[in-house]
Amino acid sequence: MKKYGIISAVWLVCLPAYAGEFVYDYSLVADGFYGYTQYADKYRHLYQRNNTPVSAEINTSAGYGFDNGQQLILGLDAQVAHGREIKDYNHGDWGENVYLSYTFGYGEISVGQIYNAAYQMAVGAPSVGYFRVNNTPMTDFTVNPNWQRKGKITSYRTLNSTYLNTDADAFKISYTTKEMYNTKLAFSYTPDSYSEAGLINKHSRYDNRSSYAVGLYNNSDFGFAELESSLGYAYNHRNNQEISAGLSLYRKGWTLGGSYRKSFTTSGDYALNEATEDNMPYYFDGYRRGQAFNVGLSYEIGPFKTGLSYFAAYADKTNNRDSIVSFVNRYAFSKYAALYLATSYAEYKGDKVLDEGNRGYAVIGGLELNF
Repeated sequence: MKKYGIISAVWLVCLPAYAGEFVYDYSLVADGFYGYTQYADKYRHLYQRNNTPVSAEINTSAGYGFDNGQQLILGLDAQVAHGREIKDYNHGDWGENVYLSYTFGYGEISVGQIYNAAYQMAVGAPSVGYFRVNNTPMTDFTVNPNWQRKGKITSYRTLNSTYLNTDADAFKISYTTKEMYNTKLAFSYTPDSYSEAGLINKHSRYDNRSSYAVGLYNNSDFGFAELESSLGYAYNHRNNQEISAGLSLYRKGWTLGGSYRKSFTTSGDYALNEATEDNMPYYFDGYRRGQAFNVGLSYEIGPFKTGLSYFAAYADKTNNRDSIVSFVNRYAFSKYAALYLATSYAEYKGDKVLDEGNRGYAVIGGLELNF
């Protein structure tokens, strides 16, 4: 926690230097779901049919807004969950994010537990509230054996997102330029990219886990429609390199979007790992040479939003494949609460044995509370 002490000290020392006012904000989101899954006969003995994940997240920030337009913000977010298949919080069932951001005339500098520049700039298939298309919570209902982070089991044999999230929310330094001609450029540096929320797992032997990322974002309004686009690149030292691209088109409540990601290694990177111990899965880091893409269409009118999306991921070195189709409906019956009704079909193909594959349908209902 030493690094957070330094951040807080700098924050407090700088405040008296300029006139301005204190600012504060917070939000709380809590949700609970019930899902029934219909598996193929051969998978019935491996997974449960009834799933009830619940979670809560609070986001808080406090800072100082200077009269010259500059702003210094200290943020603290906390998450807790139960019944999640993939436990990717930094303490198992719960986690926190601490960060400091400074906004000034030339852009914004952020330090702390944040996502990299390319991730923050990324656009793609539209999500419907709780149900993201990337790193989807559909795995809580139809389990994906290719994505595992629970207890002592850690494995990512395919990419779980079209956004560059290998380093996840590991501590990093990031700079985002001021918007010019509807365009922003961002850079980030991660001293140690290993994170309990990232794809790099504790069995990896990469001797230097530092990473760098750059992201480009543009938003153009053509009058009859709005177009968002993004490009990203990440270099994860001795691990892999990644590129991404995304587009999203909005018109009168309709949003059509999609994105693509490719991960690859070079001769200077460590080779893919095969199983050497009982607790190390075969090609547990297969995502390092893989591809993922998504596409989706959503419509929003008043308190109602509906969306149809498709996500797919492929590992180049193995037969591991993922395919997820989701249809989600959200109705906000007040500013504090919303109801969900969703259905999905998922098919996950493993490389060797039955335990590495799964497919099935899920029907899901749930409630979301916002404060």
